[in-house]
Amino acid sequence: MKVLIVGAGGQGGSCASILARQDNVEEIRIADLKKETANAVADNIGSDKIKTDTVNATDPDDVARAAEGVDVVVDMVMPWMVPYVMEGALKAKANYINTAFDAPFWDKFIEGVSIENMPMYREFKEAGLTALFGCGFAPGWTNVLARRLANRLDKVNSIRMRIGKATHLPGEHEYDWVLRPWNPGWSPKQALIDCASPTYALEEGKYVKYPPFGGLEMWDFPEPVGRLPVTHHSHEEIYSMPATFKDVKYVDFKYYMMYQPAIFYAMGLCSQEKVKVKDTEVAPIDVVTAMVPPPQNNIFGATDKQLEYADKTAFIELVVEVSGEKDGKPFTWTANCPKMNAPGPELKKIYGTALVYVSLPLATGTMLIDEMDMPKGIIFADQLDPEAFISKMMGTGYPYKWKEIVREGSAVE
Repeated sequence: MKVLIVGAGGQGGSCASILARQDNVEEIRIADLKKETANAVADNIGSDKIKTDTVNATDPDDVARAAEGVDVVVDMVMPWMVPYVMEGALKAKANYINTAFDAPFWDKFIEGVSIENMPMYREFKEAGLTALFGCGFAPGWTNVLARRLANRLDKVNSIRMRIGKATHLPGEHEYDWVLRPWNPGWSPKQALIDCASPTYALEEGKYVKYPPFGGLEMWDFPEPVGRLPVTHHSHEEIYSMPATFKDVKYVDFKYYMMYQPAIFYAMGLCSQEKVKVKDTEVAPIDVVTAMVPPPQNNIFGATDKQLEYADKTAFIELVVEVSGEKDGKPFTWTANCPKMNAPGPELKKIYGTALVYVSLPLATGTMLIDEMDMPKGIIFADQLDPEAFISKMMGTGYPYKWKEIVREGSAVE
């Protein structure tokens, strides 16, 4: 299999490192707007399977040039660039995969447009190609788990997804986090835009719009994350799942409340509209993001000691809860998933990087596109065989464990 990865950032570079270690992958082309970025990734991986290139992801012809002769184009640039990279993959007669998407697809789902009538679905199907959308952590792993749990039911009524994070530093007191500098770990500006955006949930089979930080509730995550406030958060699953899970009436995605962004939003500091400050016009969001350190793509550089420290202090929990009926009785299946980037030192030995929570599901989907007879056109991660997906992912040597539990009764009693 030959692969083109468009975007050599944190997840793109990590995906390349994973794929380079798989026997069925013959060639990996890493293309970025900056050749030096792609070269740095290639140098760190040190595999003769890897070639580097420059590419303008907003120019389909340039993407097609870079993708000539590959089997799969892996899209790891910004979600708004999806249509351009897809068009380039189509021109090159290559399959396509991404981890995130937004316009124009979100709007189409809200309008009730079927997957079969999504932009470029027909073109990919007629070309005999697959475009696999949302195959990372969330969306991606969330979708695979939801499908796995749903397959144990005769009917699915609701799907709830929750993500909680906690950092417990040695010697820190209960409220010391208030003075801890905020850093989302990815683009600060995009993080603030996401937090300040209204979103939707599917309720009684219809989309309901919520304001930023709407739908506040307390959620009990497994320790050490514990009990946290969560709110509706704009995410791909809430758009695609109502189209892929038959008869589902309720779907939501809630993220733990990041206190500092919530305060910024309440004060208007997430606004992109310029205001006049003395003789200067400036957007409040640009002032905030100027004070936050830029994200560091520490794909390969973390030492074992640093990774061990992160394993002991930084925690993430994903919860996927699927409620429905089996043999006429209500049941709720819940998957509790701890941080996927741990144990860091062991992951680094296996994949050359510990940054796998997005890139390993992505690499898994990429390999499955080549190995399985997938439906043609646009498909989503929850339309894959979850057992085949999990078998492939764990077969790479991934030492990951999560819990799946069932109880009789619906999600909301």
